[in-house]
Amino acid sequence: MSVLLMIVVGAVLGWVMTVILQIQGSRGALTNIAGGVAGALLAGLLLGPLLGRAALWAGEYRLGSLLLPLLGAAVLVVALNLLHKRPVR
Repeated sequence: MSVLLMIVVGAVLGWVMTVILQIQGSRGALTNIAGGVAGALLAGLLLGPLLGRAALWAGEYRLGSLLLPLLGAAVLVVALNLLHKRPVR
């Protein structure tokens, strides 16, 4: 359940970033959604336990363990958009 939560959070954040940045075309939207999912999973599954936060995959839903995948998704989506210099409307 917790991995599904991280996937949903990452996908939603990637889609929201696509709307905020007004990126047109399906490739930009799919890249942001995939980046959001990857960032959420990396941060939630790898960085959380390394930083001493409760692991979401263990079913421990604490504020720190819920914010870390959100932050990871945001950082990766922003990094992807900086690497792909797309024209913004």
